[in-house]
Amino acid sequence: MTRLFENRRLPKTSNISAVVLVVVILFGFWDLWNAFGTGSQDTTSAMFGVLFVGGGIIGAYTIWNDGRDQAQWLDVDLDTGKSALAVWRPFKPLVLEQDLDQMTGWRHWIKVAKRNVRTHYIVVTVPDYPRPIYLEMLVGGEIPDALRQIAPEAVEDFETNTRRQREPQEDKKPA
Repeated sequence: MTRLFENRRLPKTSNISAVVLVVVILFGFWDLWNAFGTGSQDTTSAMFGVLFVGGGIIGAYTIWNDGRDQAQWLDVDLDTGKSALAVWRPFKPLVLEQDLDQMTGWRHWIKVAKRNVRTHYIVVTVPDYPRPIYLEMLVGGEIPDALRQIAPEAVEDFETNTRRQREPQEDKKPA
């Protein structure tokens, strides 16, 4: 199989964030135990304990919602029509193996965040997964020809929206 897409940054940042949040939540429980378990009735420890546990839970919820539908990598074998798509999960991806013709709904989508920061995705629907899967596209990254064959309209929309122009193949001269 040929690797068409890989987001190396996603598992690293999400897994590091998950570890940090576990430490924050444990520290919050330790503060709560210091406030109420030792009999000292320390209101400052109680306040910080509640903030750390609550913030850690909100952070974990955010990481899960933002990362659970993002693809880590996509491998495709055009000869056999098989594919393998890894969706992020903490510390071990969920690998979905599909026939290429079962992967439908290829489209380009732009997520607009604060300060008009735009993140470009190619979205695909897979029958074995309950929600659409997002492949984060880098604006300056190279797009494999096999991805152009699988999702031509989505890649064309991505290039149009990022103002990338593909060089015609016949204009390239051998070095």
